[in-house]
Amino acid sequence: MNGIDHLWIVICACFVFFMQAGFICYEVGFVRPKNVVSVAIENIIAFVIATLAYCLVGFAFMFGETKGGLIGTGNWFLQNLTSDYDNIFVLYELMFAGTAVTIFAGSMSERTKLKALLIAAVVTGAVIYPIFGHWVWGGNDIRQGTLLSNLGFMDYAGATVVHSTAGWVALAGTIVLGARKGRWDETGKPRRLGRSNIPFAALGTFILWFSWFGFNGGNLLKFDDRVGLILLNTNIAASASVVGAVLVTRLTARDQSFMEAVFNGALGGLVAITASSDILTLWQAALVGLIAGGVVVLGSLLLLRLKIDDAVNAIPIHGIGGACGTILCAVFAAPDKLVLPTRLQQILVQLLGVGANFVWAFGLGLVMFLVIDRTIGLRVSDEEEEKGLNVVEFSDVASWLEHLKEEHYAQLTQDLYSTIQKQNADLQRQSDLLVATQERERKKIARDLHDGVGQSLVALKINIGLFQRMSEDAAVKAHAGKTIRMVDETIAEIRNVIGNLEPAALKKDGLAASVKSLCEKLEKIGPIQFHCAIAGRMPHWSETEELNIFRIVQECLTNIIKHSGATVADVNMFPLSDRLFLISVIDNGSGFPIQSVDNGLGLSSIRERSAMLNAKIVIDSEEGRGTKVILEVPYEKD
Repeated sequence: MNGIDHLWIVICACFVFFMQAGFICYEVGFVRPKNVVSVAIENIIAFVIATLAYCLVGFAFMFGETKGGLIGTGNWFLQNLTSDYDNIFVLYELMFAGTAVTIFAGSMSERTKLKALLIAAVVTGAVIYPIFGHWVWGGNDIRQGTLLSNLGFMDYAGATVVHSTAGWVALAGTIVLGARKGRWDETGKPRRLGRSNIPFAALGTFILWFSWFGFNGGNLLKFDDRVGLILLNTNIAASASVVGAVLVTRLTARDQSFMEAVFNGALGGLVAITASSDILTLWQAALVGLIAGGVVVLGSLLLLRLKIDDAVNAIPIHGIGGACGTILCAVFAAPDKLVLPTRLQQILVQLLGVGANFVWAFGLGLVMFLVIDRTIGLRVSDEEEEKGLNVVEFSDVASWLEHLKEEHYAQLTQDLYSTIQKQNADLQRQSDLLVATQERERKKIARDLHDGVGQSLVALKINIGLFQRMSEDAAVKAHAGKTIRMVDETIAEIRNVIGNLEPAALKKDGLAASVKSLCEKLEKIGPIQFHCAIAGRMPHWSETEELNIFRIVQECLTNIIKHSGATVADVNMFPLSDRLFLISVIDNGSGFPIQSVDNGLGLSSIRERSAMLNAKIVIDSEEGRGTKVILEVPYEKD
């Protein structure tokens, strides 16, 4: 190795160190304001603890002389470093250990005791991460075979060694710890807890993306012409992964925000390509990213279904994303890039390594967190969680006051929302009352017509009949007969009006059948053909809404019969979308000038009823070209 190689590794170590800034920005952006100080300081302290634990014993376990390929020995307390390269190598590997510790700490944010996290950081940095690292990378410093490297397991820059290890420790921690208070509602549906600053999280994502060039580029442990491909593969995989995450989110979780898919996709793709960025072509890397993005989203949905609360999605991004990338390495890499003779052998070994990593990291992590929980306690009290760890762990009163202010604003917003809902309900009740009042008035008119005018006409008919029989004048008899027929027609018309005022069929048969029946009756009155295209299943409308719709259609059809001179009319009623229902009545009649008949022909009534339905209405008529009445009625999907 030459000076350029040493310089490159040092630069990459600095890149990886800068990841800590990215993790802080990312995690702080995703937690609530009352915990941002806690998360930031915990990340700093966790890195400090990881540094000391790894330098004291972790490096020895990982890169010391192997015992049976299972654990390293030697170089305790970094005593046997003899060259400048040894120091550079330790610096670079130390940054990886710090990354592993920071990842699991983020997933347990907002409800974990600081001292419990520090103990977990010691155990992870000194034991869990370096011992598994020895199984894969134990020969990177001194030439020796170790457990998984002897089997041909491939993990170029730590998709499994670093990221999955941290992800499975995070899984163990979140299971023992439990969900944040209020994360799920009474029905078991997840709630979206507040976030402090999503643009800050976006900044953190870009910092991590930038730092990943050092994470993957430096693991060559030298600078040569492969560096360009490694960095390009890293970038293209992350970009393709965002696409995969957004597509899967669209297909599987339409109620979820695409915002999370963008973050999960970018980081999941970076994790996945870490296993193989040195051996894949550009488009193979894109495929790895595309698949990993979708897998990470599915992993997030699985955690929600299992009610596992990961504050920053570290488990699906790092645990599942790392495992996915490690397996896909054997699926897409060219045969000559694989360690083992056949692709099937390589896939099986990759699966074995991923499984061993889960058993080791999750198993030891579960034991560690259970012991911590049974001894000093892992979780803060409900009262402390409610206050926020800023003030509980670090006495940051200013952020607590800021949180109280935000809570106050949130309560005001909720109160305003409740007030608006109440006002809407009052308006709906008033609208229903208005319609009910109108219908009562209609029924009163019907009774008055029947009991008053109707009975009088019947009596008049009887009297005229008697007069007809008593008279001997033929002209008088003919005139009386004609008058009786006119009275009969008037009585029939009154009965027709009464029938229209009280549409009993609407309650009995429903809206669709009532409209069809109305069209059939009207066809018998005049020389007109009605074409009805009516959906068999109507939305779940209230009685008032159905009555308004029926009245609008009835008014339109009555106008066609009385005024249009049409020969054909189309009545259409069907859903336009999940939220809109189309109702249209179109005729080929004479039409009318819409401007001069603005409120005649029942148009004012049609518009009033449309307003009650919150419907968009278009009335289009032109003399000689017919009339169109089109409504778009909003409705709630069943």
